[in-house]
Amino acid sequence: MLKKMFYSILLYLLLFCFVLHPGLVSAGPDDSVKVGIDSDISTVNILEFKLALELPVITTMHEGLMGSDPVTGKYDKGLAASIKILENRKDIKVTIEKGHTFHTGDPVTAHDVKWTYAQISNPENSCIMAGAVEEIEEIDVLDDHTLIFRFYEPYGPWTELMWIGICSKNYFEKVGREEFRKKPVGSGAFRFVDREPGEYVTLEAVDNYLYKEPVHDKKTMKRIKWTKKKLDYKTLKFLTVTDKITQLAMLETGELDLITGVMPHFVKRLERNPKIKVKRISKVPSLTGLSLQTDTYPIWKDRNIRLALRYAIDKQAIVDRVFLGEGYPLYEFISRGERGYDPNVKFEFDPEKSRKLVKTSSYVPGTPMVLSYTSASPTAPLVSTILQKYLQDIGLTVKLQQLETGTAATYARTKDRRLGHMSMYTWDGGRDPNLRLMLGVLSDSEYAEWSDRPDKEKLDKLILAQRIEPDRKKRLALIKAAYALMRKEPGGQVLFGLNQIYAMRNRIDYTWTPMEGLVFNLHRVKIVK
Repeated sequence: MLKKMFYSILLYLLLFCFVLHPGLVSAGPDDSVKVGIDSDISTVNILEFKLALELPVITTMHEGLMGSDPVTGKYDKGLAASIKILENRKDIKVTIEKGHTFHTGDPVTAHDVKWTYAQISNPENSCIMAGAVEEIEEIDVLDDHTLIFRFYEPYGPWTELMWIGICSKNYFEKVGREEFRKKPVGSGAFRFVDREPGEYVTLEAVDNYLYKEPVHDKKTMKRIKWTKKKLDYKTLKFLTVTDKITQLAMLETGELDLITGVMPHFVKRLERNPKIKVKRISKVPSLTGLSLQTDTYPIWKDRNIRLALRYAIDKQAIVDRVFLGEGYPLYEFISRGERGYDPNVKFEFDPEKSRKLVKTSSYVPGTPMVLSYTSASPTAPLVSTILQKYLQDIGLTVKLQQLETGTAATYARTKDRRLGHMSMYTWDGGRDPNLRLMLGVLSDSEYAEWSDRPDKEKLDKLILAQRIEPDRKKRLALIKAAYALMRKEPGGQVLFGLNQIYAMRNRIDYTWTPMEGLVFNLHRVKIVK
């Protein structure tokens, strides 16, 4: 009797430990991960996407010729086995790794690559990447796994065109455009299941999918080899929750497993919850600054008053007080997550030096200067008020005005004086500075705020040279030389960047990919056993 009772108790304990106790349950392949997203996904079709916020969903279903190394953030091979710049410096030869298949079972070929890029540039699709791929003159297919991208001229940021997810040409031609829109097919870790506009998108792990995990040298952080790993869960669901407070509550109740863009003042609340992990990363595209409308307000052509702004603002104090330390000061027109960022560039807060520079400038005391901001950032009114106080402390009279985001962009493009003497902006762009240099600094560009700067010929030459330099090291040297010139003749003031704060239920583990502004590589999410 006692023996039977002993075995009954033992069996009960085993069942409790391995079946009933959730902390010890082994996570099987049917586990799901629910991710909160800030806006509706208007399309799941990479051929016609128009918003960057749609990419976390789309890229999970598709693989590009290159992808982001999840540890370093640098671009590395994806579908491509090799990528080589040819002797003429403007053609790039790509060899596709054999063995990749679409979700239909068809192999990924060079023909699919050429077709995908043709569709991206097709006006009928109105894809946001259409303008970018126009740098490519043509794509020649040599065989099923080899092709050559032929550019009109050498193109420096060519890697920015190689992440585009490849689609199945055969599937598209079989089902037609409308069906492809409803149920696209790629070769990524997850396949499309269903979607309810404004509510959710559901994806399902591809059976027996193995993803490449890089192994790095611990000292140099260079990739030394690849390993292949299985996915850790079965279903990935993106839930549209536009309100950040609601996202927070859903994470706390377990309705969401992962949220991003957590506001700093919610961090302590989340960290007190034992079922939630909070992580942050600073090496992401993030930049807030103050532009000067030099062409429309000649006062800014006075070097002394521009230098005065360099020392007038305590950037660290803004980060600490407004963002509770979840950020960092910036001193150049480049973010931590971009190619060419130099952590050694720094200018100390020195209001006394600024006052002296203002007094020796051509500024007439009491002359009002307008500082504009928009509603694009919820903290813009507060930050603008703080900037106003700093500038008044050095002797400038500053008035604030709020503009609608589109109106401010139009004023900037048309050089309309209604934008004011200076305007606050936020840039959450990519990892490459080319677009900002070409649009915002090049003297004859549409958004250039200063078209006749003293060193414009030399600076323009560097900006145009980096654009057509395909060699990464040589191009980086050109970018750094351009920034060195901009330090000698400063324009507007870059203020700060912010950490990406993200939080998850402790049932999963995920690490943000450096240099990325959005949540990518979700196939690497691990279920905590």
